[in-house]
Amino acid sequence: MTELAVFDLDYTLTQKGTWGRFIAHMMRGRPLGVPPLLWAAGWTQLRYKRGLVPRKEVKRAMMRRSIVGMSRPHLEAQADQFVANDLKNGMDARVLSALKDHQEKGHLVLIASAAVDLLVDRYETALGADGSVSTEMTWSEDGHLTDQFKTENCYGSEKMVRVSTWIKARGLNPTRVTAYSDSASDAPLLEFADKAVMVHPSRKAKHYAEVKGFDIWS
Repeated sequence: MTELAVFDLDYTLTQKGTWGRFIAHMMRGRPLGVPPLLWAAGWTQLRYKRGLVPRKEVKRAMMRRSIVGMSRPHLEAQADQFVANDLKNGMDARVLSALKDHQEKGHLVLIASAAVDLLVDRYETALGADGSVSTEMTWSEDGHLTDQFKTENCYGSEKMVRVSTWIKARGLNPTRVTAYSDSASDAPLLEFADKAVMVHPSRKAKHYAEVKGFDIWS
């Protein structure tokens, strides 16, 4: 009998979002690059909110102004440093305790995040999770980051697709699924789970959780 616990990453396992902070980490010592980065991110975010571009274009705009073209070894070293620091200072203690409790009970643990695999893979390894699904980046033949993605943005309904694919690829038939998230954007996953936990939800997300009868960790 297999039980599965699925954890969102940003604002669930971590206290803050990872992507923007990692980009800020990569922009240290490059002050002249910050204004065009902020403009590109803000303009693309506005276009996304108006339904003109998909959500992943916001990530792509930020990448182009910050890390596209950098070598894989360099970015992996920076990601190692960023995640190591987050594990010391940036995790949500209650959610982390829940993850460890699932592991002690022998449950499988999956991290499901819209964040990029460059970061998510490192949280997976450090936390001893059984797997992860994320937004996967692509690299050129000579090992430099491109501005494309290998997968769709692992967000909303796409996250549920990726979780289902992960389960099926391993031939699993979980007897119980528990899902943890801070956001109603994870509705497909939360409603799929046998037990859903909303972590530090916004007012809108809290109302959604109350209507659905989810557990709420304020």
